[in-house]
Amino acid sequence: MELLGAGDPRRIGPYVLMGRLGAGGMGAVYLGRSAGGRTVAVKVVRPGLSQDPGFRDRFRREVHAARRVSGAFTAPVVDADPQAETPWMATAFVVGVSLHQAVTRHGPLPEGTARTLAAGLAEALVEVHHAQLIHRDLKPANVLLALDGPHVIDFGISQAADGTALTTGGAVIGSAPYMSPEQALGHELTAASDVFSLGATLAFATSGRNLFGDGASAAVLFRVVNTAPDLNAIPASLRELVAACLAKDPAHRPTPRQVIEFVSREGRTGPTANWLPPAVAGDVAALRSVLTSLPEPPANDGLTLPHPAGDSGRPPADAVPARGPRRRTVLLGVGGVVLAAAGAATAVTLSAGHGTAGTGGAGSGARGGARSGAQAVPSPTATTRPTWSDVREGVLSWKVSPSQAQGDGPRQVLAAGGLVLVVSFQHVRALDAQGNTRWTVRAADHGVGFTSTDRPQQLAAVDNGVLYVGATAWPPDVTVPTPAPGMQHGGLVLLAIDLAGGTVRWSTACDQQNLLGAFRLIGVAGNRAQLVGLGDGQLHPGPIAAGSSTNVWAVDLSSRRGAWFHGDSETLVFEALQQGGDHSVVASGGHCVALDANGRVLWTKNRATSVVAAIGGSFLLADQNGVPVAVDPSTGDQVWSAPGPLRPSIDNDAIAVSPDGGTFYGLWKDQDGGQSLAALDSTTGHDRWRTPLPALAPDTRNTAGARLLQADGNLYWMADDAVVWALDPAAGTPRWRFSGFKGTDPAGLGWAAGDSRLCVVDPNGMAVAVLPSNGV
Repeated sequence: MELLGAGDPRRIGPYVLMGRLGAGGMGAVYLGRSAGGRTVAVKVVRPGLSQDPGFRDRFRREVHAARRVSGAFTAPVVDADPQAETPWMATAFVVGVSLHQAVTRHGPLPEGTARTLAAGLAEALVEVHHAQLIHRDLKPANVLLALDGPHVIDFGISQAADGTALTTGGAVIGSAPYMSPEQALGHELTAASDVFSLGATLAFATSGRNLFGDGASAAVLFRVVNTAPDLNAIPASLRELVAACLAKDPAHRPTPRQVIEFVSREGRTGPTANWLPPAVAGDVAALRSVLTSLPEPPANDGLTLPHPAGDSGRPPADAVPARGPRRRTVLLGVGGVVLAAAGAATAVTLSAGHGTAGTGGAGSGARGGARSGAQAVPSPTATTRPTWSDVREGVLSWKVSPSQAQGDGPRQVLAAGGLVLVVSFQHVRALDAQGNTRWTVRAADHGVGFTSTDRPQQLAAVDNGVLYVGATAWPPDVTVPTPAPGMQHGGLVLLAIDLAGGTVRWSTACDQQNLLGAFRLIGVAGNRAQLVGLGDGQLHPGPIAAGSSTNVWAVDLSSRRGAWFHGDSETLVFEALQQGGDHSVVASGGHCVALDANGRVLWTKNRATSVVAAIGGSFLLADQNGVPVAVDPSTGDQVWSAPGPLRPSIDNDAIAVSPDGGTFYGLWKDQDGGQSLAALDSTTGHDRWRTPLPALAPDTRNTAGARLLQADGNLYWMADDAVVWALDPAAGTPRWRFSGFKGTDPAGLGWAAGDSRLCVVDPNGMAVAVLPSNGV
């Protein structure tokens, strides 16, 4: 707990504020006490936001939603005034420590405690869902362990069953390691999304780690959507339950009541006096001891609201409560360690970018982002943003659905040699200038599946008149692709297809064992194709969890055989090939590795990376805070750095590079919550130009989808509302736009540019759309 500073209120409504529990971009949470001695957690809105009618409306709806939830395992609202000059809401203060703190300090919970936890969380979700709400942020930091059982807190980003989100528009909602796949992809949510979060939370409680890893949000979300986690550290009696909760398909998850029934079949589910392990119970007891020793506040303590703008921020001498120092001494004295550890976790978090201190997670300023705890409050000075309302609308050349077969929606599109090349699970098709099929290659004829997820996937590249496609060896009885659990079918395969006629010139398979399939084609350079696959090629005891390890396989295109193989114990989510060279960089959520032309490791950086790109003669790396740094490909030494934060992307396409490599383009996050587009010199990192981009509509959802392309003299930007803009790369001014996919989740779209075309694929809509590069 923090001392009250000069800018903090000393009283709000009927409550005297004893100390600050947590803070974020939207305000702060305080420990409050009424004149009658009732202790509450008080959420107080930041003064600047209280003047925003739109925010007031959202806060009022949040209060309404929170009031709808009651039950033994939640923290109910006891008082609120969303219409006050400074809006606030008070919830019951649960005397407990957060699940995250308990596990971090004392290790995984014993099996009996975990069983009670599972039932308690499920009972809380029953109440939440009965109120026609979806919590959307169930995670260890939002679970308090009290002597009477677990309690779920924080309904600040809950969503009504009618789909009304109680948060600011444009935010990625949720905390990455605990988000459901459908939540990560921006799909419509049901109550089953909370059950996935319950499973991930229970796994953390019993294993002491995030099942889907840590690091940049893009890396974590990638694993959430595409990989099956390793459940071996979870007690056997709970493993089946956790696996069921973590089903990728929401329809296959149990309901909260079924979770309760599962635990009940195995024994007692309710909390007992000693349901917590002694160390955790001791922390709770110490916290309770400190709270019960707090002095009762006098009826008139001389406490004041925040000072008006322009004031010095210091209260007059006669307004400082005489007993204040002694009260704060008590708060920070005996038991202060427990309060410091647990205080922030007891707070109801506020901002879309705020999480409880020390909770971990990943992201780019969105809720559940890479950095937990209080975020810097943006400057109130807003950037002047253009509207681009008069920019002409582009006209489609054609839009087709090459296949209507289940699971065979287009996953990747390329434009080359006068053809539009479309890759799906079962086929590679070449479409002509009118969208008619020129030729088709069937995956089944070669014993493979071309793609392996239900979202866009890059497994093909064109070089010197040949289309190279990475594939997974697939048994003939498997006809429909599934997410990661169904990918455990075979090894890596590379096919070379003649671009003009569609003939498969040759194919080759990786000779390493214990591989699960292809996932991305990094590209072709130095007469070698580099493919990212699942599995590290090592023999492991027990079944291999899809995505728990990965590899890079390089194929010599002359000999048509594998040139080298690099196995990695982590999931490689970002990669880049050196422009004009033969080095490559691959990155996981925890480290970044550079490989030479023979697959030897040149250098390693043990840190999370949110952006990886090849720019000119360097590699560009951005850390979790979005700070871009150019490094030497051979040594990893820093060449230059530039101010951040640079926006990341779930598909690592946040950077575009000019054909000569001398300029790169990126999207930067601005202090007003918007973004700017900038062109930088690849050699020095200095700006060539920078321009603010239009503000997005308030209801636009941020999907971690910063996306840029450069081709045919255009710089293409796909905005968070899926509107595609064609810009002048010399100045960033708009030339035309295409709004045909507006409102679609851009993270669910694939795209490519070249050969005087811009191509977009929608796997869910089974569509391929093509526009000319001039928009008409």
